Amino acid sequence: MIKGLYKELLIVIGAFLIGWLAFTLFRWVPDAPELSVSVETEQELGDLLADQVLREYEAVENDTVSEAILTIKKRLLTAIGPTNYDYQLHVLNEPEVNAFATMGGHIFIFSGIIRLSENPEELAAVLAHEMGHVEERHVVNKILKDLGINVVFSILTGSDPVLVGEIAKATISSSFDRTQETSADQFALKTLEEAAISPRYVSTIFRRLKEKYGEGDDRLDFLMSHPNLNKRIKEALEYPLKENFEAEPMNIDWELVKSAL
Repeated sequence: MIKGLYKELLIVIGAFLIGWLAFTLFRWVPDAPELSVSVETEQELGDLLADQVLREYEAVENDTVSEAILTIKKRLLTAIGPTNYDYQLHVLNEPEVNAFATMGGHIFIFSGIIRLSENPEELAAVLAHEMGHVEERHVVNKILKDLGINVVFSILTGSDPVLVGEIAKATISSSFDRTQETSADQFALKTLEEAAISPRYVSTIFRRLKEKYGEGDDRLDFLMSHPNLNKRIKEALEYPLKENFEAEPMNIDWELVKSAL
């Protein structure tokens, strides 16, 4: 009788330990959709969404602008180091002050944010922030959470243009939570420092946005997805730079770039 009880107790304890060990090793969490999509699949989805965005917006095709964006991109990627993403930066002829990332490393830059930026370093600060959303997989995580994995994967099998268009719109209007924004901010500050660009430019571009539009203007998606500007400006100004930090100016004629838009 007692031996039987001991045997049953050992079975229960053994089952508990196996379950605990499996959870500890694999950390399977149902609410973590980023674990459900590979980077390769995300890239394929991102390419489809980018094509849709480029059909709906007019892309800026100008060598001066393209070369400037490429210079900024290379500077940031050198600082980031090895990455799983093939970043493609697209400039759109839109007066709104906005920039957003889609899946797979596609980042769209409205001409309005270029015109608002006083120098290439300020635009680099915005792009570093968007790259942070990509590297941390905030974009794919948000889309999968909002729309569901079945809906997202259906565009790979059927490529329904209406469905692709709806997902593209959801991507553009998608906002991130405070934790994700803080994470992208920290990524941007560190990346800028590594790229020999002063992280203080994060504060200057945000300050100009606030002065021009106010905080939380519901007409501006960029501000709506970037809350608490005062706090974030303060954090950028207080970011502890390395003692040997030395900024290296970017060799870009910014006024020429803006006049080419």
